[in-house]
Amino acid sequence: MTDDAPSILSHEETAIAAALAEGTDPVTIADERDSSVAAVEASIDRIREKTERAFATLEASPFAADLARDFDPERRAALRAALDE
Repeated sequence: MTDDAPSILSHEETAIAAALAEGTDPVTIADERDSSVAAVEASIDRIREKTERAFATLEASPFAADLARDFDPERRAALRAALDE
C-alpha cells in the first residue's frame, strides 16, 4: 500500500478530522467553515462510523497484516501513534 492510497473520508470529513485532531471543538470548526454546528456534528458522526467500519474491515481482512508490513517505518509509526492517542 502506498502513502497516496485514498482515504474513505470525504475532503470535508478529512478537514474536520484534522481540526478535531488539533483539538478544535465542533462549534469553532463550524464557525471557521461557515457551517452549522449540526452539519459539523453530522460529519463527525460519519467519521466515527467510517472509522468503525474500517476497523471491522481490518479485523475481517486476511490482507491486513501483509499490508501493514508493507508500510514504510514512518507510516507504520504514525499509525501506531494514532492508535495510542
